[in-house]
This record gives sequence, structure tokens and C-alpha cells, in this order.
Amino acid sequence: MKLRIALAVFLSSSFIGFAQLPVLKPDVEYDGYKGPVKKLTEVLYEAFGTHENPEKTLKLESSQINYERSGKKIDIKYFTGEEELIFRIRHKRDGIGNIILDQAIDPLDSVIGRTYYSFNPANQLIEIITYDQESDLENRLHIRYDAAGIVSERSYNDRHNDVRRREVYTYNEDGTVAVTTIYDRNKTKVQEVFFEYDDHREITTQTTFDYYDEEDPVVTVQMFEYKYDDYDNWIQKVEFAVEKGEIYPVLIIDRIYEYYK
Repeated sequence: MKLRIALAVFLSSSFIGFAQLPVLKPDVEYDGYKGPVKKLTEVLYEAFGTHENPEKTLKLESSQINYERSGKKIDIKYFTGEEELIFRIRHKRDGIGNIILDQAIDPLDSVIGRTYYSFNPANQLIEIITYDQESDLENRLHIRYDAAGIVSERSYNDRHNDVRRREVYTYNEDGTVAVTTIYDRNKTKVQEVFFEYDDHREITTQTTFDYYDEEDPVVTVQMFEYKYDDYDNWIQKVEFAVEKGEIYPVLIIDRIYEYYK
């Protein structure tokens, strides 16, 4: 749970999408939502049951994002499964509206983490740096683009700015990611991740090949199913694991949208 929450903080910026154009869009669009979203509540549950009949069990955590009518993000809040506030995200923007700083604020109003975002002259996000409560560097992410302005690779660097993980992306004709190839700090290919999508451009199958054991790569398959609302936003996502020919649910995510009228 802590890892999932930490990852959510690190990726909380609305400018983390793969296709990055040098145009400032409303945050809600960068976040991938359609329509006049006012508030989004997301709830995660452990799942059990069968592929045909997945059911919710333990409530793990939840979050809320609030938007202005213009689509600008106001704040993000994260809660435990018991609906206790863990922290909220406060944003600082530059002169044209880019989020350049996220501050994680605990219930006592203390800053427990900071994430900084840097942009190039074309207004493309090129670096994300995250610090913990003691101002120690936790993550450093560099982003590169191709000539068309599409993200070509990302590198996750250590506190010395040495690359410890690099992801290279190959795209389908429709702009979705077909394959992510992952290299370690020694420039050795350690993983390949293949994606399949539905008509809504959401991932339905994710197949990961781990090459840590060159003689016998480990293959992991995850499957996803969705329900959508009238704005074409998904309102439920079920994650399935595939093992030895068996498909079983492991996670259910509900999204509740409130729209401006």
C-alpha cells in the first residue's frame, strides 16, 4: 500500500502523459479525463472471486481530485481504507500555468515531501525530482522526446544522477505505447512489456518478459476490464492475474465522477 501511495505522489503531476505537446492544456485533459470533471473519487479494493464474477473485499485506499471549471487542478487528497486523511497535494504553478511544484501535506499541515517539475523552451516536461520530508532526494526522472514531440524514453536516476533504470518506448500507429523496453544501470535489457488496448485506448493486456535469467525469461500476464460512463471515462477497472492458465481478480478500482453542469 505504501508503495502504491508513494508512486501516486510521484506521478501526481498532470504533465506525465506519454504524448507531450508544447501546448498548455487544462490539467483535466493531461490527466486523461473527458468532460467537465469537477471531482473524481477513486477507491481501491482487493478482489476475489472468478474471472466471470469478480467481487470486492478489503478496501485499501482512496483519493480525491478537485478541478476548477476551467479544468485546472485544485488539489489531491489521499485516504486510508478507513477514510482517514494521509496527505494532500498542494500545487505551485509558473506564469503560464504549468505545475512546477507539488507539496505533500500531512493532516497536521506539515510538508512531508516535495516534487519539482522542469520544462524545456518548448514547454515539454523534461525532469521530475522528488524529495522526502528530510529534503533527501528520493527520485529523479529525466524525459526525452523525439522529433514529433512524443516521449521516446525516460531514465530514473539515483542521487548522483547516474541512470539506474531506462525505459524506451515503441508506439502503435494510433499513438498508444506498443512496447516498453527496460534497461538497468549497466545498459542491459532486463524487461520488455507489451500492451494491448480496447476501443477506448485503455490497456486490456500487459505481458511482461523478465530477462534477469537469460536462459528462462519469466513471463507475467495481467489483464484488465473496464466499465465506462457517458463521457467515455472508465468508472470501474478490474485487474486480473494470469497463472498456469487460471485467470483471477486481484484488484478492483472504482471511479466516481462529479461533473460541472
